[in-house]
Amino acid sequence: MAETTQKTNDKENIMAETTQKTNDKVKVTIPRARNGEPEDLFVGINGVNYRIPKGKAVEVPDFVAAEIERSQAAEDFMLDAKERMLANEKA
Repeated sequence: MAETTQKTNDKENIMAETTQKTNDKVKVTIPRARNGEPEDLFVGINGVNYRIPKGKAVEVPDFVAAEIERSQAAEDFMLDAKERMLANEKA
């Protein structure tokens, strides 16, 4: 019985932490869409989807802002690697 109570308390603590994290909002602005690009940025985290309009300042949960930053850093890394590979082919 004590083990079941402990598991329930752990689950409640995790749910409280998750709820607390989602209350922290951050203002982000995604650059406006260019021709042919979608008007919104889609971000999906743990089964929850967010559509963030481009070209407008909006408040999103801090973990969504962190995912946008992570995604942008990965894209920058990929573009830098591509440029290096193209430069090596020309050399």
